[in-house]
Amino acid sequence: MIVFQKIREKRYLFVLLMLLFMGAGVFIFIFQNRGGNILTEASPDTSALQLYYFDGKKVIVRTLYNIDRKKDLIKKINDIPLEKTDESALTSMDIPFYGLWISNKDGYPISIAWSKGVWLKNNGAIYYGDRDFSSFWKQLEGEKEDDSLTVLNFPNAGRLSAYHLSFMLKVDEEVAENTDGLDILVKSVLPDEITISISNNSGEEFTYGEYYSIQKEIGGQWYALPIQEDNIGFHDIAHILPAGESAIETYDLTIFGTLESGNYKLVIETESVEFSIAG
Repeated sequence: MIVFQKIREKRYLFVLLMLLFMGAGVFIFIFQNRGGNILTEASPDTSALQLYYFDGKKVIVRTLYNIDRKKDLIKKINDIPLEKTDESALTSMDIPFYGLWISNKDGYPISIAWSKGVWLKNNGAIYYGDRDFSSFWKQLEGEKEDDSLTVLNFPNAGRLSAYHLSFMLKVDEEVAENTDGLDILVKSVLPDEITISISNNSGEEFTYGEYYSIQKEIGGQWYALPIQEDNIGFHDIAHILPAGESAIETYDLTIFGTLESGNYKLVIETESVEFSIAG
């Protein structure tokens, strides 16, 4: 009789454990599918919220300031079920593109690019979520609108430029005509930086700031590369190079991502110097 009772207790214990296991599985399933929570760190109380639209030619930005409407929009986006996917999903994205920008409570940006159900976040995460982002864009009709930005300002443009040429800005070669008597030479090119020498034989002072850009030659056309890093700023400092003197400057290349083999151009003010990266 005692043996039978112990067997029955073991059976009850087994059933109880199975029920707990099944319940935990259901809970995990519900938790994982309740929403992507892609904007959990967003701070609508301290940051404006911007939505972007890019049709392949023009970038339009709508800015939302109302806190309650920001919170409502963030909740709707967080409730969208998202599934993590890999880098290859970025190739399926296509025009039109939508984007979102907001900052967290510490002021660091959170940005998203969306197209064809693919979500690209600025921390590198890629998701798939079957929701048309255009509905959110329409909700901001009538809000402050700006169409003065270029594609380089679109959220995560640097990452997208590796897969979509439309996220590189065509540039006029005349933008970087060198001043007579000003010689810029490449001293070294490393994976993470380029070092140049500037010799001023123009007979006048040459003034330049800390801002610089990188262009890439594709099919005979020069394209400006978007910066891929977040929170990149340039100090508003003027460097003055007197006539007859030289200077050595080193510039970070990593903010533009990994530069593949090809011909490039470093642009400083109205001056430029070409360099190549071997395969």
